[in-house]
Amino acid sequence: MALKMMELYVSDKPKVLIVDDERDQVELLCLQLEDEYLPIPAYSGKEAIELVKTELPDLILLDLMLPECDGYEICSILKNDPDYRFIPIIIISGFFEKPNKVKATQCGADDFIHKPIDRFELKTRIKSLIRIKKNYEALQESENRYKQLFNNSPAVTFLVDPFNYHIVDANDPACAYYGYTYEEITAKKISDINIFSQERNREISQWVFSEKKGHFYSCHKLASGEIRHVEVYINTVNTRDKKLFFTNVYDVTASKKTERELAESEEKFKQVVELSIDGIIIGASSGKIVDCNEAACRIFGYGKEEMLELNVNNILREDFMRDIPEIITRKTVPENKIIESVNKRKDGTFFTAEIATRAFKLGDEDRLIVYVRDITERKKAERDLKSSEENFRALVNNTLDGIVILNFEGEVVAANAAIGRMFNLQLEKITGVSIAKYLAPESVPVAIKDQINVLNDQGGYLSVYKAVSSTGEHFWIEGLGTKIIYRGQPANIVVIRDITVRKKAEEALINAKTAAEVANRTKTEFLTNMSHELKTPLNSIIGFSDMLKEGIAGPLNEKQKRYAQFISSSGKNLLNIINDILELSKAEAGEGELNIEDFSVDESIKKVISMILPQIHQKNIKLNYNSENRTLWISADEGKFRQIMTNLLSNAVKFTPADGSIDIFLKQSGDLVIITVKDTGIGIPEDDLDRIFKPFIQLESSLSRTFEGTGLGLTLVKKYVEMHGGNISVKSRAGEGSSFRFELPVNRQKAVEPILEMSGCQKSNS
Repeated sequence: MALKMMELYVSDKPKVLIVDDERDQVELLCLQLEDEYLPIPAYSGKEAIELVKTELPDLILLDLMLPECDGYEICSILKNDPDYRFIPIIIISGFFEKPNKVKATQCGADDFIHKPIDRFELKTRIKSLIRIKKNYEALQESENRYKQLFNNSPAVTFLVDPFNYHIVDANDPACAYYGYTYEEITAKKISDINIFSQERNREISQWVFSEKKGHFYSCHKLASGEIRHVEVYINTVNTRDKKLFFTNVYDVTASKKTERELAESEEKFKQVVELSIDGIIIGASSGKIVDCNEAACRIFGYGKEEMLELNVNNILREDFMRDIPEIITRKTVPENKIIESVNKRKDGTFFTAEIATRAFKLGDEDRLIVYVRDITERKKAERDLKSSEENFRALVNNTLDGIVILNFEGEVVAANAAIGRMFNLQLEKITGVSIAKYLAPESVPVAIKDQINVLNDQGGYLSVYKAVSSTGEHFWIEGLGTKIIYRGQPANIVVIRDITVRKKAEEALINAKTAAEVANRTKTEFLTNMSHELKTPLNSIIGFSDMLKEGIAGPLNEKQKRYAQFISSSGKNLLNIINDILELSKAEAGEGELNIEDFSVDESIKKVISMILPQIHQKNIKLNYNSENRTLWISADEGKFRQIMTNLLSNAVKFTPADGSIDIFLKQSGDLVIITVKDTGIGIPEDDLDRIFKPFIQLESSLSRTFEGTGLGLTLVKKYVEMHGGNISVKSRAGEGSSFRFELPVNRQKAVEPILEMSGCQKSNS
């Protein structure tokens, strides 16, 4: 152990931290890597994190299934630590379903390796990730030196791309001056900050390029919207083989003069007055009109010159005018009221208006300001609304569904007779009470959320609540809520329907579905866990037996080599059986996914044939491949399509005697692709044809059966075909061979170049 620790300090080999609670797995990986790397073993997550801090490894091999904290948590901890997040992490596991890969990627994993592990593939991936890490560290060090010099400048400084005007970089003073974060300011163009036109920016760029520098004045806009006067100095610099503008900015904003501020203020005041929809009249203490806006002229029907010739008492009612001297004296309206009155226009017509007055001083003179708002249309709308409400109430009180109107606080302000019957209450006892009183506690948060959303204009809703009647009986209701204006205020109108009978039926269905899902999930979890528990020891069996065969642990005699070969091949056969069982389990549980893509059927079949060719040649079987359409493309899962063809063709080879023949036929019929695999093998008894697609069924079931297999190949074929929306059938007789025919849908065709014929197969075009 002391020698091993000493090696850690003196070796110049890259360090690889190996994390696995299975000690034989760690030992196997150490043996496989020690010729090129310095392996560091760790048997728990806690130990691994401590070793990362003390040894700073160049790469981490991390098993997912660990005690106390799993591989996901360890990966997340390291990748979220700025000191260690750049150390590459390769996840190792006996099983990698898609959700596992997604979760590992979210935690920051850089790569994935499946058990059993291929030593040469592992070393290749390790070498690639360590090289990327060292290149990144060198680049990071160079950029850090530049960044320190750039940010230590006290001037507001940034780099600008002269071709698209993007701000490439900015120092801390620039971010502070403009009020943006670094990410915000480097996402902008210089034209977003200055007020120059695009043409002016182009002129400046051409000038700076020709002079190699530039100096000018501009106005820049800060994040707050404030415009500042600035002095700008520009020099051209070369960085990473690209010319940029090195720009220094200095604030030269002068203080505004008091007269200019006053002029702007007066102009703003005039604009506000003129743009007001209310009439504004300014009168002297005698009541003579000395000024007014356009709205006042429009309301009373006079021109501006005509209004300035009138007295306030010419246009307002007499009882209001009697109060003017008192208003002037007291400087306010009694009780600060807005008065509603009927007034006459120039043409003799009358209108209803809201009138408010205020007294103020203009120099040494008393002045009276009168605000006039024409509310004729509003009064008409109020009358129409009252009539509409009466019609609405008649309709609401005669509907079978319950209807309530809730105010902003969720209190019932109106309800129809159906609500009283539904809750077994008199209507006068319902109004004025919060709707939450009539809901079960678990439904109150949902109702509050719905109420907030509808009143904040997030749209209507349709929700289900558990309600409580006056007798304490629970029942289910469905509420459809919509925002309305009720008596001048926003409100929520809810149509309520008793759905107790429907809810009970739904609950019965949900309970049955939940029970089925729990049973199915338990089965899937059991198979997944068993997969890991079986694959882990198989990894050791296959790995150590392969190392024995290769003589890594020392030379073996011929007998020992043969035994090691038996161990390795048996382990790999057992691994294939486990994988078939898991694939079947996923397909039956509905968890199998299809990776749909366009591919050439002809090319895919040829690849399967080339893989089976050694077995075909060994038995001297004649293979004929006949295709009616060599340019046929389909949209399907090519991996599962190849597995279908592999299983059918392997079965044909297995059950066909030496010197027999196998025929493969490919054709298209309408929107279907039809493939037939026919052999001259031993055939299937007619009574057994219905059983061959069932799992674990082998027609020769004695202990001494001639042909090996798990009985899952045809079961998986049928599952994969049906997942694509296709079907499969078989014709066979004992001693006369078998013919398997399956159909898959074709979504579209694509023209392709003819594929070169494969050697070793006889083909014909019909």
